[in-house]
Amino acid sequence: MSKVDAIDRFLNPKSIAIVGVSKDFSSISGKPIKNLIHHNFKGIIYPVNPKYEEIEGIPCFSSILDIPGEVDVALIAVASKRMLQILDECEKKQVHHIILFGSGFAEVGEEGKALQEKVFAKAKQAGIHILGPNCVGLLNVKESIPLGFATSFETKKGFKPGNVGFASQSGAIGFSLFGLAQEENIGFSYVVNTGNQMDIHSFDCIEYMLGDPDTNVVAGYLEAIPDGEMLIKLSETSKSLKKPVILLKSGRSELGRQAAMSHTASLTGSEDAFQAIAKQFGLITVNDVDNMIDAMKIFSRGKQTNGNRIVTISNSGAAGIAMADYSEVLGLEMVRLSKETAAKIESIIPPYGSALNPIDVTAQALKEQNILTETLEVLIEDDQVDAIVFQTTFGGELGTKICQKIVEIDRKTDKPIIVTMTGTNELTGKGRTILQEAGVPVYPTSYKTMLSLKYLVEFSHFSNDQMLHLSAPAFLPDDGSNELTGIWTEERVKKELSILGIRVPNGTIIKDRSHLEKVKDNLNYPLVCKVISPDVLHKTDAGGVKVNIHNPAQLERAYNEILQSVLQYSPNAQIDGILAEEMIQEEGAEMFIGVKEDPQFGPMIVCGLGGVFIEVLKDISIRRAPIQIHEAHDMLKELKGYPLLEGIRGGKKRDIQALAEALVKVSQFASHHRRSIGEMDINPIWVFEEGKGIAALDGIIVWKSRVERSVSV
Repeated sequence: MSKVDAIDRFLNPKSIAIVGVSKDFSSISGKPIKNLIHHNFKGIIYPVNPKYEEIEGIPCFSSILDIPGEVDVALIAVASKRMLQILDECEKKQVHHIILFGSGFAEVGEEGKALQEKVFAKAKQAGIHILGPNCVGLLNVKESIPLGFATSFETKKGFKPGNVGFASQSGAIGFSLFGLAQEENIGFSYVVNTGNQMDIHSFDCIEYMLGDPDTNVVAGYLEAIPDGEMLIKLSETSKSLKKPVILLKSGRSELGRQAAMSHTASLTGSEDAFQAIAKQFGLITVNDVDNMIDAMKIFSRGKQTNGNRIVTISNSGAAGIAMADYSEVLGLEMVRLSKETAAKIESIIPPYGSALNPIDVTAQALKEQNILTETLEVLIEDDQVDAIVFQTTFGGELGTKICQKIVEIDRKTDKPIIVTMTGTNELTGKGRTILQEAGVPVYPTSYKTMLSLKYLVEFSHFSNDQMLHLSAPAFLPDDGSNELTGIWTEERVKKELSILGIRVPNGTIIKDRSHLEKVKDNLNYPLVCKVISPDVLHKTDAGGVKVNIHNPAQLERAYNEILQSVLQYSPNAQIDGILAEEMIQEEGAEMFIGVKEDPQFGPMIVCGLGGVFIEVLKDISIRRAPIQIHEAHDMLKELKGYPLLEGIRGGKKRDIQALAEALVKVSQFASHHRRSIGEMDINPIWVFEEGKGIAALDGIIVWKSRVERSVSV
């Protein structure tokens, strides 16, 4: 049985066994049966505990083997040391779906990890799917089936069904977030806690929820990425179905290895890679529980935008200014209204109001509620407006009437309407409830409103984007070498770049002093000289670079000084020679391109300002390789230093197209050598005036060992 089929059985059981059940309904082992009874589970419940003959009138069995009927799902509330025995009994009873509540597994150390591996191996052999361990359970909200002991299951009000599905690795965060969202009138289809993810993990649940016809928004709380490739496939499903996936990931500090071999390694940690993947493939990432609930709220309405052109209406000038400020920070466009639309609004609002965007209808709307609603209706008809933010502080009867009118208008249009309603619950609560029950997104502050709108605009743009990502690299020329080992220094890397069609300076490797004597009079000066050594990767630090060499005498002096300096820096360094190459004298911008193989997502390509600016400014953009040309341009535009390429204060525009093409070629190279390449650094890349191309001035590739390749993505 596939995991998707298994999850369906977990969520829709007809019969449930509770192994280790207790009559103490306040205990972990007593709450599951209490919750099923409380929420009127329509199937069969089989309590299992030799201590009892019955619980609440339901017959209790000594062993799962004594149960007379079939068992769809078994809830296991026993000590971890008994799990192997329980698995034997489940196998004999042909129970293939287990929710394992208990702790004492991988989360407690090596001994627990070993037990978890044994349990998983045995379950896999027996064809048993496990949710957990260290799991509080799951909830089918649509059918009101709680399987577990989460505090949220104890609600007296019942559950609000809806179109949001939620998978959470943490039970505490997951079900507390669910409870808070329910208070915001957000309805759910399913909530699943995956715990230690021994078998069923969060992405399996997200896959199931994306395929569920009643679920239109899927959210996940992650403490780890169980499968990087699967996440990318889920994003493709999300786009094709236009169902957003919202992710809150903990552990965002950089925990990845900080390699000293190249600059790139220090710029791409696991969180960097995750955020890059999310941006590239249209996943919505949020920073905390509040952001997650706000995103659920705006997406659950089911409307999308055609762009980022926003108009705000407010009865407060200050509130309008605040929203304008936030829109600029968040990348939303406060669109200038057409003359026709502005004229219509001017005929509605008081003369001392403002028909500019943000629109200020003034406090006169306290007396004439039609001012707000008629202005809203005008904007609904304007095709140059993609979304409308309606801000009000009105409470009481007036606020209620306005909210009722907003609901009526919202039902008649596909254009998103988002409301900011500030004020106490006593004064604005009734109006807010009207909006919530109708599914109109309503927020208490301007920032929460505009941030949520940003999420909606970004996903709408991605899901409507017809551009496809490359699933495989284009053809790459083969240099005939199979020596993908160790460290490739500058000389070898430049040969590869030339094969890829990326320009490199002409140069000669001077092997020794006798070779120097043969070539020094035949070189084209001026020159740059650089040490070539697998042991000296940052040449400048070792005094391994000399520039502005104009004649043979200067070349000889530079050769000697480099050797002396490098051997002082690293006495045992292997020196393969001194590279003497043409010195680029044309004006240009310094950039860099790097590659880092991420353990979850594979090769990640990085670009940014080059030279010493990499480590100082850390102005970088990241994508998963391979990329297309439009993605390369997007990467460059994300850089704070992008204006340097466009030319500022009279500076010449650089060859951005050539740099973007180089990014694509390197990304294809990285993807072509997936699992083999560890790190790659091309720094600096000299970007000449527009139309004159680029030149790679230095580079390094670190290849993985055979052992590293065998365990990589």
